[in-house]
Amino acid sequence: MAVIQLSSAVMAQELPAVDPVVESRLDELLNNAGGAEEVAAELQTITDNLTDTTPIMSQVRTLTYLSMYKAYAGKVEEAYAIHSRVSRLADASGIPDAIAEAAANHIELKLLERKLTEAYTLLNEAILPLQDATLPRVRYYIHNLVARVYSNKNQYERALEHLIQAADAVDETDDSRTHIRRIHIKLRIAQLQTQLKNYDEAIRHTDEALALAESLQLTDIFYGEILLQKAITETDRGNYDDALAVYQQLENYFAGDEENGDLYGIVLNNMADLDIRTGRYNEAEELLNRALALAQEHEDPVSAELIQFNLGFVDVHQGEHEQGLSTMKTAVDRFRDTWIDSEFEGVLGEYAEALGMAGQYQQQARILLEQRDLRDKVFSLELQKNLTELQSLYDNKDKAQQIKLLQQQNDLKQQLLKNEEQRQLILTLLVILAAIAGVLVYFLYRAARKSNLKLKDANARLADQSIRDPLTGLLNRRAIQQELERQKKEARQTKREDAMILLDVDYFKRINDHYGHTAGDAVLMEISRRLVEVSRDSDKVVRWGGEEFLIYLSDAEHDAMPRLTQRVLDVIGSQPVSHDGHTIPITATAGFISFPFADLDNNEMDWEETLQLADMALYAGKVYGRNQAWGVMELNEPFEKARKRLETDLPGAISENIISVTVIHGPAQE
Repeated sequence: MAVIQLSSAVMAQELPAVDPVVESRLDELLNNAGGAEEVAAELQTITDNLTDTTPIMSQVRTLTYLSMYKAYAGKVEEAYAIHSRVSRLADASGIPDAIAEAAANHIELKLLERKLTEAYTLLNEAILPLQDATLPRVRYYIHNLVARVYSNKNQYERALEHLIQAADAVDETDDSRTHIRRIHIKLRIAQLQTQLKNYDEAIRHTDEALALAESLQLTDIFYGEILLQKAITETDRGNYDDALAVYQQLENYFAGDEENGDLYGIVLNNMADLDIRTGRYNEAEELLNRALALAQEHEDPVSAELIQFNLGFVDVHQGEHEQGLSTMKTAVDRFRDTWIDSEFEGVLGEYAEALGMAGQYQQQARILLEQRDLRDKVFSLELQKNLTELQSLYDNKDKAQQIKLLQQQNDLKQQLLKNEEQRQLILTLLVILAAIAGVLVYFLYRAARKSNLKLKDANARLADQSIRDPLTGLLNRRAIQQELERQKKEARQTKREDAMILLDVDYFKRINDHYGHTAGDAVLMEISRRLVEVSRDSDKVVRWGGEEFLIYLSDAEHDAMPRLTQRVLDVIGSQPVSHDGHTIPITATAGFISFPFADLDNNEMDWEETLQLADMALYAGKVYGRNQAWGVMELNEPFEKARKRLETDLPGAISENIISVTVIHGPAQE
């Protein structure tokens, strides 16, 4: 229901103006895109014809496209110069759509340079204005882009959430790009599922994308890309014969096609990878040399490095261990800083296999441990569960959209029949008067509906402000108190283990006294941002008061709390805060505890008493040196016997082994 309300609110807003002629030319250019230089030249022509009276959104769209195609052509400095012009234009306009699209252009340029972390740090510059953006094209583009970045950073749940929002935006469009965008989303989801090793889901979406492209006669745009994704998925799942059959189709399709020489090179490299897996090393070497020539011709250094890696693997298989491993290590060292984890994990596996073939077992063990850590990082059970739920949501929406399209087609046929019948009738004055009355009623209804929507939005904003801290934007103490009191009154149907981390910024008064209260506010806002970044979407991050923060974790495993708290201390203390030319070192001290503690129910120890115990643990951390966290882990005596001591003397309870605590230290400070 929340999604429906949001969609209605967006539709009720007035869309920014665009130039239909410019927009049509840009759509046509995308639908029939040639080489990067050719498209950049056409975009330059459109740009030269822009004037001060051209609507801002059409100017921004044209210039961002020109910036990207300059970058594709290798003219990165020119691309950034155009981006600077776009940013100034968007900021001066104050239009959320323009600001968001300009920020997205910056992110795309960073992705093109394979600066994944820099692209990730820029996300909020696009996401924040996107909340007020109204153009469906802009919302589709940015949600799709954000999904790419999250996917690259292993945040697959967030990636799929943004792809669903991109699909919602596509449903609000009806132009020459609508079906292309819908197919693209299906293909992106197939790529995401392949990265997660959900191969059946990946193949299903790939087949649906191909069927949709064929039904809409769009195979000339998507055929190669869809089949390439299908072949990659079949290879990853170990169906080498099926993958080879698809690659042979692609080889015939791309052969002699100079415009798609880069994709043809990828096909040759991947076919060679299959040959390596099946022991055909001479055939693999021949294909890789052809692919390397294409990569060098198209100035594609990333593909060239991967091909060199595979050539090194062939050398190892053929007994040239020293030469092959040297080539592979060079590529691995470069990939480690530029490739996304889900793809780099597979490269590490092949490198470890080569080390084993060469008898370098100690080095092989080190690489296998690195691969295992990456795999654990990428594929968690909770992530798989959440993605399954989101996938189901997308599938339901997709099916509903298909039913809606069929219904619209039937409605259109029925309407055409009605129109044909009505053509035979002469409209009377009564019909005209009725139509006029209908128009008046419609406008009155529309005005009332618009007022109601504004009133709902205002009420929602007021409600949100009452539970938010005005400085940091985090939930305030009142919000979490209301939530926990509600949980206290409601009997839980299933027993759930939550947890609380209460933390306090170290020496905060010194920061205010030395750098000023503005710097203190900047520190609180930066800590808030870091805490939100390190927390899960299901966690609640609260400004508890002053320099104190509370993280309430739902469904938090008891044994995982020291590790989670370590991440919190590290994210706060690992980097100082920069403000007004000053570098301000920061650390925090925390107390943490599971709730309910020691399986006690609310009548024995409610949330306030549990939090008080965490507060005492925090105080102990302050007394014994700061930049650390004390966690209350176990109750070693019956609660009734231990209760009074816990309420008054936590250090004494620890020394007498009434409770067990663990101490976590933050990052070392200079």
